[in-house]
Parts: sequence; C-alpha cells; structure tokens
Amino acid sequence: MCMTEHFLARDVMTRSYATMNENETLSKAIAVFDEKEPDVVVVFDNNGNYKGVLSERWIYRARVDPSKTKIKALARFVPKAGEDEPLVNVAKKMLESNVQAVPVFNDQDVLVGVVSDVDLLFKVVEKEFGGMPAIDVATTSLITLLPNDTVAKALAVFRYNNISRAPVIEEGKVVGIVTMHDIITRFVMPRERARYGDVKGEKIHPLSAPIRKIMSSPVISVTPQSKVREVVSLIKEHGISGVMILDEHGKGVGIVTKRDLIEAFVKHAEVKEKRKILVQLAGDYRDMDEFEMEKIKSDLENFVGKMEKMFDEALVTVKIKKIKDTRKGGGRYIIRMRLIAPGKVYNAHHEGFKALDVMQIVLDKMESEVIADKERRLAAEREKEFLEKHEFWM
Repeated sequence: MCMTEHFLARDVMTRSYATMNENETLSKAIAVFDEKEPDVVVVFDNNGNYKGVLSERWIYRARVDPSKTKIKALARFVPKAGEDEPLVNVAKKMLESNVQAVPVFNDQDVLVGVVSDVDLLFKVVEKEFGGMPAIDVATTSLITLLPNDTVAKALAVFRYNNISRAPVIEEGKVVGIVTMHDIITRFVMPRERARYGDVKGEKIHPLSAPIRKIMSSPVISVTPQSKVREVVSLIKEHGISGVMILDEHGKGVGIVTKRDLIEAFVKHAEVKEKRKILVQLAGDYRDMDEFEMEKIKSDLENFVGKMEKMFDEALVTVKIKKIKDTRKGGGRYIIRMRLIAPGKVYNAHHEGFKALDVMQIVLDKMESEVIADKERRLAAEREKEFLEKHEFWM
C-alpha cells in the first residue's frame, strides 16, 4: 500500500503559475499577479534557462520601485522537482528555500507544473500523518497583541520576534489574529501603489491605526483534540496560512502554520521510513555553484530512489575533486562514486569539465553496473534452478 511519504510531485502539481523573463520589471509582474493570481511566477532568462521563482509578497516587502526594478533582483532560486520526485523531497525544498511553491520539470527539462504548500499538505494528510494531534505540531509559546496596539507596534513585534502572525487578546481570550499579510495588503501595498501612481481606489491607513481595525475575527480555530487533517482542511477552505488552537474557554493554547505542518511532515516521513541507502559527499563540493550542486543532489536523490528498490541497505560515497587548470575559466572535475551493499561493492568514476555532466555520467555508469550485475545473478539463479529441475549430471 502506498504510504504518505511515497506520494509524488506529479500527484499534486498544478498549472497555477505564470512564466516571465527575468529582465522584465516588477510592475509587469504585479500586473500578472493581479490578473492571473498565480501561486508564483516562474522566472527564465533570455535563453529559456530556469532562474527561480517570484512571489507577490516579496515585491512589497522589498520596498523597491517596481517600475525600475527587474524581476531578477527579487527572484529566488528554488531547486527544481522532478515529476516522479517524492513529496517529502519537495517539502524539504520548500523549507530550505522558504517558498510556498516548487516548480516541477519533466525528463526533458520542461516546466510542467508547480507544487504548492497547500496542495502538498492536502494530499499527505490522506494517510497516517493526517491523524496526528494538531497540538503536537503547534507553536505553543504565543506572542500576543492587544486590540488597541498600533499597526506600527505589530510590525515591530513581528520583526523583533521573527514571526508573521500574532493572536489578539482581550480579557484573556483570543478575539482576533493579525498577520504580516494583513499589514502588507492593507498598508504596504496601497502606500507603494500610491507612491508610483497606481492607487486603484485603495484606502491608505495610517500606521498609528489600532490593529482591531484590520485583525481577522472571529478566529478560525480548532480544539486541542483536533487532528492535523482538520487543520489542513481549514487552511485550504479559508485560504489562510495558520489556524489557532483554542481551549473551551477561548484561550489560545497554540497556533499551527503551513510551515509548522510541512516541517512536521518531513520529520514524520524520516522517522516512519528511514532511508535504506545513506549518501556521503566529500571533496570540493562546497565551493561549487549553488545551482549545479542542487541539481547534483537532486540527481543523487533520484538515483537513491532507484537503488532502494534493489537493496535493503547500502552506503553511497561520492568524492568530488576539482583539478586546477591554468586556462582562463578552465577547471576539470573528477568524481568517484562507490556503492557498498552487503556482499557487493560497485565503483564508477569519470573526469570532465562540468561537474553536473560528470556526475550524470557517473550515475549512469553506476546504474548500468548494478543492473548488469543483477541480471547476471538472476541468469545464474535461473540456470541453477534449471539444472536442479532436470537433474543434469556430468
């Protein structure tokens, strides 16, 4: 039976994205977000090479002139996901890159969709993970605000404590919640649009306004006995990024955000099914280009996924060595790979100018060697069974 951790990117990816060139302005990106409402904009360069993603909220948080700033100034590189990549790997990429969506590319390196955090969570709660108590994954040390605290104070509290939301308390009970998203959409965005002549009729509130005017109320909440799948259902239904946990008296005992849930899912997956194959990297990989290294790690993950179908346990070691070259822009790589399984040791290596290409050749060599050995062993077993069955004697 397919467990939660074995869901793949193709199972949940959607086409809720737009594509833009990195040299277009943020003003054009804002227009795309307004018109198409994509989860993210996937960014490419003039040659059609993938460069990263852009989120609408990054534009307004950056406080730059969108008419003069290019998309590439704010685009964030996020490692690609493959169509057959496990969702737990996609979740890790979301956490590492601090993004809400990961682009998915097929075997021909063509963009085919994106996996959003909400869609990922909604899928994985179908299995065991969804039955976990919500309180177990919640943040229970709450930083609170009062209804008459100003928006300026809320911003200061958010920045000082590195948080993006806080419950609003009155007489010990939660009466609302205010988020950074509320402040951006109701204060920052109108101010920025007014600054660049694009007000669109939005009211510009003063930062001295009390947060009771913008807080969300009543609060979307669950009880301490609620399960994770109930939280995810509310997040998807209401289009929110967090749910409060309230006791029977309306007192806040915790808050669960999408990031909390994704972190919990990754931990659950790693505990539920520890990797049968461990990978150790050594050598000069730390000095490599970030994009190239992320792609190598992704290729290694895909290779390990294939090998786990063949071995109960194994260790893969990869040593990357850069050879200095006196030519301008030169440099060669030697990559040596070893797969150690019970009773078996496989080796593969290659040398070339681009580490990513060298790694792919090494992986292909290793996979071919493992498959060839498996076929030899199966052939020998079939021959032995045939001889035993027909009792051939010399």
